[in-house]
Amino acid sequence: MNMTLASELRESTSLEDLLHRITNRILQSLELQDMLMITATEVRSFLQTDRVLIYKFHPDGSGQVVAESIQDQRLPSLLGLNFPADDIPLEVRELFVKARVRSVVDVAAQQVGQSFLCDPRMGEATSDAMQYRAVDPCHVEYLLAMGVQSSVVIPIIHNQQLWGLLVSHHSEPRSIPASELQAVQMVVDQLAVAIAQSALLTQARERADLEATVNRIAGLLRSHSANDLQAALEAAIAALHGCGGRLYIQPVAFEIQDCSTGHLVRFQADATEAAKLYTAGTQPVMAEQPILNHLEQAIAFQEYFQSSEQRVWAITDLYQIPELHLLQPVFQPTRIRGMVIVPLEYSQHHLGYLTIFRDEIETETLWAGEFDPDRRQNRARQSFAAWKESKKGQAAPWSEIDIELAQSLSSQFAAAILQHQIHWQLQTINARLEQQVQERTAKLQQVAEQQQSLLEVVTKIRSSLTPEIIFRTTTQEVCHLLKVERVAVYRFDADWGGAFVQDFESTTSEWQGILKLGENTVWDDTYLQVTQGGRYRNNETFAVNDIATAGLYSCHVDILKQFRIRAFAIAPIFVGQTLWGLLAAYQHSSPRKWEPSEVQFLAQTAAQLGMALQQAELPAQTRQQAEQLAQALEELRKTQTQLIQTEKMSSLGQLVAGIAHEINNPVNFIHGNLTHAHGYAEDLLKLIQLYQQEYPNPSDRVREQVEAIDLDFMTEDLPKLLGSMKVGAERIRQIILSLLNFSRLDQAEMKAVDIHEGIESTLLILQHRLKARSDCPGIEMIKAYGDLPLVECYPGQLNQVFMNVLSNAIDAIEQKREQTSTPYTGQISIRTSVAAENRDCPHVVICIADNGFGIPEATKPQIFDPFFTTKPIGKGTGLGLSISHQIVVDKHGGVFKCVSKPDQGTEFWIEIPIQQKYGIKI
Repeated sequence: MNMTLASELRESTSLEDLLHRITNRILQSLELQDMLMITATEVRSFLQTDRVLIYKFHPDGSGQVVAESIQDQRLPSLLGLNFPADDIPLEVRELFVKARVRSVVDVAAQQVGQSFLCDPRMGEATSDAMQYRAVDPCHVEYLLAMGVQSSVVIPIIHNQQLWGLLVSHHSEPRSIPASELQAVQMVVDQLAVAIAQSALLTQARERADLEATVNRIAGLLRSHSANDLQAALEAAIAALHGCGGRLYIQPVAFEIQDCSTGHLVRFQADATEAAKLYTAGTQPVMAEQPILNHLEQAIAFQEYFQSSEQRVWAITDLYQIPELHLLQPVFQPTRIRGMVIVPLEYSQHHLGYLTIFRDEIETETLWAGEFDPDRRQNRARQSFAAWKESKKGQAAPWSEIDIELAQSLSSQFAAAILQHQIHWQLQTINARLEQQVQERTAKLQQVAEQQQSLLEVVTKIRSSLTPEIIFRTTTQEVCHLLKVERVAVYRFDADWGGAFVQDFESTTSEWQGILKLGENTVWDDTYLQVTQGGRYRNNETFAVNDIATAGLYSCHVDILKQFRIRAFAIAPIFVGQTLWGLLAAYQHSSPRKWEPSEVQFLAQTAAQLGMALQQAELPAQTRQQAEQLAQALEELRKTQTQLIQTEKMSSLGQLVAGIAHEINNPVNFIHGNLTHAHGYAEDLLKLIQLYQQEYPNPSDRVREQVEAIDLDFMTEDLPKLLGSMKVGAERIRQIILSLLNFSRLDQAEMKAVDIHEGIESTLLILQHRLKARSDCPGIEMIKAYGDLPLVECYPGQLNQVFMNVLSNAIDAIEQKREQTSTPYTGQISIRTSVAAENRDCPHVVICIADNGFGIPEATKPQIFDPFFTTKPIGKGTGLGLSISHQIVVDKHGGVFKCVSKPDQGTEFWIEIPIQQKYGIKI
């Protein structure tokens, strides 16, 4: 009896020591992991078993070994390994919670003992006596695979939920007395308290971090700067562990009201403002022409928050949300998978959205043995070796603290946006009032300046008697003083049509050189022609603030739109009693409200301009007559030169044609008789052969004659001689035909011809310059002829164009050959094709290109000018390309242009219509 009492005292003392040590060591650490490791170590030391582990359940029913203590490595470590939910069935987990059942398995005895702390049906406390039954063979096989002969399992309950299990394994059979089980149960209860304390501590820390984060972001939002909104957005993304985010602000206007109404601001829609968007980090990729301007304008956003009482939409995997299927394509190019959407509201008015994105993650799980979740395992696994399972494209869930933080940030951002808008509107009102004061002051000052400027303009106009200086001075001064974008002078002609005076427009820098009103434009205004000046005859001005709302005739509006005119003011110019023209001021970029003082200034300037023109009229007329005479003389000189060149070409054509006709007759005679001569020679040779066969033994006199004339050689060579003569005669005939084709004296009128035939004739005439000579190699000809129809043209003149262009190409190649030390092969390429794009009728295109030196950029604008040449004196007149340009453009209505780059060669582009407008039908 005394021995039993002593034993019980020792057990009680050991249990108290265990609880005391565990309690003290737990209190020394506030970290849960440390508490779990201490508990596992102390329990294993108390039970003297091979392994004690603490197993924590996951929300999906699976679990992980989170703490472990092993005796001398007698069993393998399971720390960090995960076990699937099927290893502990749902009904067993429910029994752990309801009955607080403790399980003791003895593999050798093939039995399991269970001790219930609560009645599983009634929930009331019950006797903790051990109840034994046969253990499931599958469970025995499971334990044996782990190398375990006996085990003890005690549930760990936290907040009435199964938090985990404390498990003791021993590699040998071992029984556990009730006292030890009760001791371990007390340790587990103490551990549950520690877990609860750790959870409270973790919540307190998270709460403190949340409040600190909210305060920090609120501090960033207190400023009225847009930069602080951007910084606050970036801070919110970091706080929620996001990869990117957006702050979308609705276009809402705020009207500040009197405090007596009870509301400081009133909300109203603002259609004039666009939504504002701040972004940071990774963003969805919007299409080039998106249906929505912003992601937040999707109907799914509005529908969710209208139908749900939730103030935060936390989306773990956006690809699993049917409502977002229309938005999913913009996220597919990115790694974004989760997002949290927070509506920003103030006083039940929607201000925008705060959206935070999260990238997809890759997970790695260490399982205790390979497990296939798609097939139910009917047998226990034979191996618990670590098996790593890696998954890509996983979604990171949003925690409750994340959602709470997002909701707290909602009010902070909404208040900041409201303050920002109110501050901006106050600044706008102040700026508007200040601007109005400045505008009124400026108007008064402008009137005074205009009067002073008018005197200065009048002085400058009167100081000159030349119309050019008068026009230029007037337009420049009016453009500068009225701050308009264009000022021009319009002059009436005899039939009350008219044109703008060229080169005297004045424009602002951004419109300089753009849409000159006086450049190649004759204005036939039927209203002014019929009314002989219209309202302007009565010395009236006309100002239009906006052509779209002024009620102008559509034809008038079309002309103004052609020159991008949005507003204008016009004043008449009288020279004596005659309406000479108009002084016009134009606005292009936007409509303009013309002030009365501005229109009056324009009218006064126009009146002074008329007086100055009247004074300058006589010397201007004298200069004009002199200029016209000089121009007429220059045109006469050009015409005479062209007539001389044309006459030369005509005379050359007649000479070539006459020589060709004269040579053609004897050549035809020779060519025609060669056929008969060849036949006679063959007959005579056959006769001689027949004589030789019939009289094989000729007389001495005949034999001597045969040897003297070398009859065998003559018999062999005579047919060759006649053949050569025939080839030569045929070549002479081809040359004569090419000369006749080039001269085209019989084709002086427009007719349909083969362009390729004219090109080939020109090349034949230039053959002596193209072929190789002893002192230099030949020029390589590259022909790429297209399938061209007959072209209606003046054949002789067109051949002259081909001659001029090809001659220039040969000259360029020879010049480069003379100035280049390295070997150089000259090339001339000729391409022909049919081009019908954007044309009333099809055109043929002839491109002639060489690989000579090319034409410098500074020279290209002058190559079609008469008498301009880059060749040395005596090498060219400078008329070839000028006359060619006139033939192609003026005579045929075509295009003649040059494309050249230095050191790369030159290409001439000749384009003429296949059928002339008034030509013959092909």
